[in-house]
Amino acid sequence: MSEKNYKEALAEIMQKGDEESREALAQILVEFIEPGHLTNEFVSVMLGTRSLNPGDLLVKKVRKGIEVRTLVPGAVHLASEITISDRINFILDGADVKVTYNEWELERGEIGTVDSISSEMRAKLRDFFVTKVFTALSSVWSSSNTPDNYAEVSSTNWNAGNATAEAAVRAAIDHINQTTPGAKVVIGSKEAMTPTTLYSSFWPSNESTPVAHTADELIMRVFNEGWLGKYYGVPHVAIPQVWDNIEDYNALVPTDIVLVVGQNAGEFITYGDVKTKQWTDMNPTPPQWYLELYQQFGMIIDNAMGIYVIKITS
Repeated sequence: MSEKNYKEALAEIMQKGDEESREALAQILVEFIEPGHLTNEFVSVMLGTRSLNPGDLLVKKVRKGIEVRTLVPGAVHLASEITISDRINFILDGADVKVTYNEWELERGEIGTVDSISSEMRAKLRDFFVTKVFTALSSVWSSSNTPDNYAEVSSTNWNAGNATAEAAVRAAIDHINQTTPGAKVVIGSKEAMTPTTLYSSFWPSNESTPVAHTADELIMRVFNEGWLGKYYGVPHVAIPQVWDNIEDYNALVPTDIVLVVGQNAGEFITYGDVKTKQWTDMNPTPPQWYLELYQQFGMIIDNAMGIYVIKITS
């Protein structure tokens, strides 16, 4: 369907004015701004992700380990008691996104404007979840509370991608490999991560030429996931920078922090489906139409030893 026909069809829906038509339009717009899948993009690179439903327990539990003992014929062997210990509760928060439009403009089929707004809403919601997780992980360690999971590299050394910067990343990966099942990702803003390409590469073996059967796949990951390469056995991923708004233009992803995150450092959840509501405010003339989406989410970081913070200092 052409853009013109698409607008005409949407204008026809609005001109009918009945509740069924309004619901149809809401369903179309919900498809545009549905945020559920966005939580699993960059967030899942850093933490485990789950979608919980109302009624599911908001407690992460760990079962005590089971021991294996050497068999002694004729002996009565000790048994490992199976116990469940509660580790931590998820504390739920909420994310909300809402659009509004006056009905005259909707009736004229100006869905292009709504489409551009909904695209911004999708991006803002993604930005919200990603920056929420990245900021939380960045704040776990500092120079004052750990000597082992934190390092500082001068911006001069880091931006030059020299041996000092490379050594800091390798030391961080080594440490995470020792304290978790393995380093999962080296991640930061695109500005912070780009210098790592001076010593890393796109190709799994860190060679200067691509591996034929994996090159296309890795190049697609560069475009789709911010994948910069794989170095020292660990993927390097860049988060595209985002800003709060065009007036203040404050960067939301820190440019002076790079994280090395291990397996099972924590978990991010969404709780329940994305809720929607729509209504028309009849007080103004023409009436103002609203569509709002909201969802609960939560996060825990229960293995702080699996996070390493590299601070880029001026």
